[in-house]
Amino acid sequence: MAEASLLIRGGTVVNDDGERQADVLVEGGKVIRLDLPGTGEATDGVIDAGGLYVLPGIIDPHTHFALDAGSGRTADDFESGSASAAAGGVTTYLNFAIQHPGQGFEQALAAARGEAEGRSHVDWSLHLNITHLDAGWERELERVVDGGVSSAKVYTTYKDSVFYVDDFTIHRLLERSGGAGLLVQIHAENDDILEGTKRELLARGLTSFAYHAAARPAVAEAEAVSRGLFFSRVTESPVYFVHLSNPLSVDLVAEARARGTAALAETCPHFLCLDDSVYAGPDAARYLMTPPIRSAELRAGLWDRLGRGEIHAIGSDHCGYSLEQRGSAGDFSKVSPGIPGVETTLPLIYTFGVEAGALEMSDLVRLLAANPARIFGLWPRKGRVEPGADADLVLFDPSADGVLEDADLHSAAGFSPYSGLRLKGRVRTTINRGRVVYDGGSVVGEPGWGQFIERLPFDATNFS
Repeated sequence: MAEASLLIRGGTVVNDDGERQADVLVEGGKVIRLDLPGTGEATDGVIDAGGLYVLPGIIDPHTHFALDAGSGRTADDFESGSASAAAGGVTTYLNFAIQHPGQGFEQALAAARGEAEGRSHVDWSLHLNITHLDAGWERELERVVDGGVSSAKVYTTYKDSVFYVDDFTIHRLLERSGGAGLLVQIHAENDDILEGTKRELLARGLTSFAYHAAARPAVAEAEAVSRGLFFSRVTESPVYFVHLSNPLSVDLVAEARARGTAALAETCPHFLCLDDSVYAGPDAARYLMTPPIRSAELRAGLWDRLGRGEIHAIGSDHCGYSLEQRGSAGDFSKVSPGIPGVETTLPLIYTFGVEAGALEMSDLVRLLAANPARIFGLWPRKGRVEPGADADLVLFDPSADGVLEDADLHSAAGFSPYSGLRLKGRVRTTINRGRVVYDGGSVVGEPGWGQFIERLPFDATNFS
C-alpha cells in the first residue's frame, strides 16, 4: 500500500505554469497540499529534496513494450520496460494493443491487458492499434472509449505487415472517431515512396545500415501528414501525428491548426539530440528506428518549432530490441527497427533543451507531463503537482553531470543510442502514487504495483 504520510521537503516544485519552493505532503497516494518551505509535516516519512526539482511524473505517450512485429519479440517486456521507465522518472506510459487478424477491438485490448497485468512497476494505459474494421466496429469503438481507452493508432506504411492500413479505412475511422471521443494517431510515411526508394538503393547494391536514413526520405513523412490532415479536416475528427522528424511536417500541422483543424504533433528525443551523421559510423546499428534520424539542419528546425509551441508532446518511441535482434547483418531492408529510450527522455530534454537555453523548466514539464496528460485523458489526475492529483513525483538533480554508458540503464535491450553523450541532470527518486519505485540508482518497487489507468475521452479544449 502507499505510505500513509510522506513529505517531500525543500525542493523546487515545477509545473507547466511555473515553479515555486514548496514542501509536498502526500497521503494515500495523493498530493494533499503544498506547504511553505520548512513548514510541512508528515507522520511517516520525509524525503529531503534540497537542491532538487520536484516534477510531476513523466508521462511517456509512446512505448512499445513486448512488441512482436512478426520477426521476434522485443527484448523489453512490461517488467523490464517499466523498470527502465521508473528509472527515467516515467510514472505512466501508454503502450499499444495490436489488433491481429481475426480480432476485434476489445479482443485486442483484452489480450494486451492480460499480458501486462501484474507486471508493471509504474502505471500504464493502452492505445488501440487498429488494423481493420469489422462489421459492427462503430458500436465497439464506443464501448472501447467507455472502457477508458480513448486513442488508437494507424500506420500508413509497412504494407506487407499486420500494421498497414489503407486510406479508405483511415477515412472511415475518422468519420466516426471524433464523435466517439477517440483520438486517432497516425504513423505517417508514404509507403509507395519508401518502397520505390528502397528498390532503387537495393538495385545499386546499397544495402548497408549507412543507407537506412536515405531509404526513408523526409518527404514521405510530410506527404502522409498532409493526407492525414485532409482526412481530419473533412471529417472534423482530431488527429495526432506520432514521432515527427521533419520540420515541414510540423509546419503542416501548425497551418492546419490555424485553420481550425484539431491536429497535434509529437516528436522524439532522438530527432532532437542526434543527427544523421550517426549512420556513417561503425555503430549505425544503434540508430535504426523509423522514421530515421535526420540532418543537423532538420534537427535545428525541430528545435525552432518546439520553442514556438508547435510541437505538443515528446514521446520516447521506446522499442527495446537488442543489437543482436537487428536481423540480417548490414542489410537495412531486413532490419528490426526500434531503439530503447524511455529511461533517457528526461535527462536528454533537460540537457539539450533547458541547459542549452532552448526551453524553460515549465516547458519541459508541459511537453513531458502536462500536455500528454491533457491530450490522452489523464488530466487532472496526472501531469501536475497539485492537491488532489496522484502523487506521481520525480526528484531530479540538475547538478548531476556525466557521460551516459550502456551499463547505466535498466532496459533489457542492453544498449542506448545515446551512450557516450554527456548529460546534465539525473533522476534521483521516482514516486508513483505515493510509493518510491526508484531511488538512488535502483528500481525498488516490485512488478505489479503499476495500475491500468482508464482515461477520459479526448477533449480538444483540454490541452495547450
